[in-house]
Amino acid sequence: MPENNYKKIYYLGPDGSNACFAMQKFLNVSKISVDEKIPCNCIKNALDALKQDETGICVLPIENSVEGIVRETIDNLLKLDDKSIQIKGEILLNINHMLLSSGENIAEIKEIISHPQALAQCSNNLYKLFPRAQLKETSSTSYAALKVSRENNPSVAAIANEACAKLFNLNILIRNLNDEKGNKTRFYILGRSGFKSIQSGKTAIVLSTKNVPGALCNVLKVFSDYEINLSYIDSRPSKKQLGEYLFFMELDKIITDTSVQHALEYLKSYVDFLKVLGSFKTYS
Repeated sequence: MPENNYKKIYYLGPDGSNACFAMQKFLNVSKISVDEKIPCNCIKNALDALKQDETGICVLPIENSVEGIVRETIDNLLKLDDKSIQIKGEILLNINHMLLSSGENIAEIKEIISHPQALAQCSNNLYKLFPRAQLKETSSTSYAALKVSRENNPSVAAIANEACAKLFNLNILIRNLNDEKGNKTRFYILGRSGFKSIQSGKTAIVLSTKNVPGALCNVLKVFSDYEINLSYIDSRPSKKQLGEYLFFMELDKIITDTSVQHALEYLKSYVDFLKVLGSFKTYS
């Protein structure tokens, strides 16, 4: 497959979603071209589509500056059984949530729908402005806007962006609905081959420690000894038994760095499981 040329790119849709904008921003700054852009109705389906496509790439939200890790993405990444799929890049997107409706009267709103991350990122303002409104989750912000447009019910509103208002012919009742105005979401770009090699960046790994006192401290000390900064660390249930966890980490060096290779080799005596999810650069 020629470098910078891919058949398909998958993302959380429908059109108008933040993932759609992240996908387009990535294509613009990376100079990568694709033959087809394919929206998926959930994160799992986007990743499943990539697993079946040897020449495809995928854009998934991984972290929000307000709400933290996107659980659906990380949980599907942690159980990914195709080692050829790697994180190849990340891109940041400014998020500006708005309240959209087919109606024009805020006082009529009784139900608000959106992706769970969007609802959480606006939770304080929603509680203040709509204490009695029913909140419902959807698979994406753009799907919420599409649903509100189709139902054409002035008592129902969606949290989405300005593009969705134009795309689905909805009224913007409230701008800047985010609790925090500096709201950003980080997206991963996943794929197999074809990306240019990088000289610097990050490496994402997942591991499980041995069930002994100080196990995680031993792991962290290894990174400290090799002067590797951890820019992110999170724990997720292993889903095998209660109290057993997987640790997701991002290192501020790439996998070809000698210190990273030595550290990961040394870690094997402290962990039961270790998997490298990819080394990647930030596209901005």
